[in-house]
Parts: sequence; structure tokens; C-alpha cells
Amino acid sequence: MLQLDGLSSYEWQSLHAGLDRAVADAALTYMRRLHIQRVSGRYVAGTPERWGEELDELRLRREPDYDMPGVPLVYALRYMVRRVISISGALSAVSGGRYPTTVLDVGSGTGASAVAIDLMNMPGHISLLGVEPNKEMIAFAESFRPFRRVSARYLTGSFADLADVDGGLKGFDLVVFSAAFPYGFDEWSSVADAIGNYPGSKDKLILAIEPEAKSGLLDEFQSALQKRGWPTGRFCCHDLSELMKQDLPLPEITSVLTRLGSPGSPSQSWWSPPDDRFLIANPSPSWPSSLTLRLDSGGTLARALAQVGTAGARV
Repeated sequence: MLQLDGLSSYEWQSLHAGLDRAVADAALTYMRRLHIQRVSGRYVAGTPERWGEELDELRLRREPDYDMPGVPLVYALRYMVRRVISISGALSAVSGGRYPTTVLDVGSGTGASAVAIDLMNMPGHISLLGVEPNKEMIAFAESFRPFRRVSARYLTGSFADLADVDGGLKGFDLVVFSAAFPYGFDEWSSVADAIGNYPGSKDKLILAIEPEAKSGLLDEFQSALQKRGWPTGRFCCHDLSELMKQDLPLPEITSVLTRLGSPGSPSQSWWSPPDDRFLIANPSPSWPSSLTLRLDSGGTLARALAQVGTAGARV
């Protein structure tokens, strides 16, 4: 399992180079999908410039149209390495050598949580279910090559779907919300209902990550969790290992951006300050040593979540 305190700078740079290649390879796979299904002579659904302009909405605290073919590509090339580092850094900071075996990734986007958890090289196999409302984001997440430690499945769904499942989310060891809350999000009751009360949930850790611009959403989420008895803690990117704060080169991703005409700002692995804020609920979970989540990839979100709430989903 990845222990940041024991890594040399060279070892981190090697991991970082592998992350650069993984995102670039996924981008090329997604680009081939666009060419086959979306492009005839020129980009029918938009140009690289339009994709970059769409993502500029984030600077204005508005949500881009992630369902526009190509927007997830530019999002991943710009921001995904940073997001992977934030997730893996936060988990490394609180895991204490423990590791989950079943993960729910809410608002899974381009698949950063699966990449981050695989990067950590945990000692056992991990099953991850991603829930994401945007089909194009899922298409990018599914473009990654098979992982070493993670089996990832992605289903179309929203926050509201989580509360509709009988038994809630009790079948998952780790629930991740990484940059998942839209600006202006206020559906805390449905999210809190799905998560449930803390008593009886000592094997579950909840990790929420948002940029500083949305730190107020973490305040509201923390309040909703505390009302249900969850012990919570907060920290930020500046508390992570100094090793992770190096802004290392991303030559493979830069090459893909060049092929696209370099839409928008260049990709960076870290910049000062990135200002990610972390919320942890139940920072010391009693994670079990072996649980396996089995999913029918053709099933609905409700059916998939219901399965992990039954004894038959555990082997």
C-alpha cells in the first residue's frame, strides 16, 4: 500500500509519470470513440475551442455542460491529475494502513477515484461503483485500461437516486464525493438519508473533496452529517505530504493537448495554492478484511445498490 512518508522523490516521480500516461492513454481511447461516433470531417458536436470555453464556466462558478461530447476530455486533461493526487493524498492521510474493499464514488466524473485508489496499490482487491449523471463523463471513465487492484463499474444516476435504495449505502466501506456537488447544491436531506445515522456504521468512511470556492458546501454537508451523529474532521491540501505538492511535468497529457490545439489553460499536476478542502466522516473506520461487491453491469442503479445491502452480495 502506498505510504507517502516512505517514498523517495524518484519513486513519486515514477508514479506521477505513470499517472500522466494513464490519463493520456484514456484520452486517446476517448478521442477514438469521438471520431467513430461524433466526427465526420470536423467536430460535429463542437470544436476544441468550444470545449475550453465551456469549461471556463467553472471560473464563473457555473456548471459546464459535461454531456457535450469532448468536454470531459478537456476536463480530464486539465484537472484529473490534480484530482487524483488530492484523493490519494486525503486517503493516505487518514487510512492508517487500513483499506476499503467496496467503494461508492458519487459524482464519479472522469473516474479519478478509481485511478487514485489503484495508484495507492492497496493489498487487496477493491470493487468500485461510480454513480454519475453525465454519460460522456462515464464514457471517459470507462476509457481507462484495466486496473491492477480496482474493478470499476459506472452507472448513470444522481444524488436523488441514492435515497431511493432500500437499506441505503450500508454495503460500502468508503463513500467518495470528489468535486461532486454542483454550485448551489441544497439536497442535503436526500444525501443524508441515504448515508443514514452513524450508529451501526462504524465500518464506513466518507470522504468529500471540494475546491475552496465550494467550501460552504462542505460546511453544509458536515452539519447534515453531524446531526446524524457522524464524527467529522476537516483539513486541506496544504496538510498533505510535501512530496505531493511538486508541480511535475505532464509530457504525455501535454502531447494530447497539443493534438487538440491546446484548448484553454495547460495541464498542471499541482499549483499554488490548489486550495482543495477535505471533509472526513468517521476518520477511524473498522474496515473489514474481505468484502466483494458484485454488480450486473446491465442493472439499474437501484438494483446495484440494493444488491450490496444484502448478505448475498458479500462473499
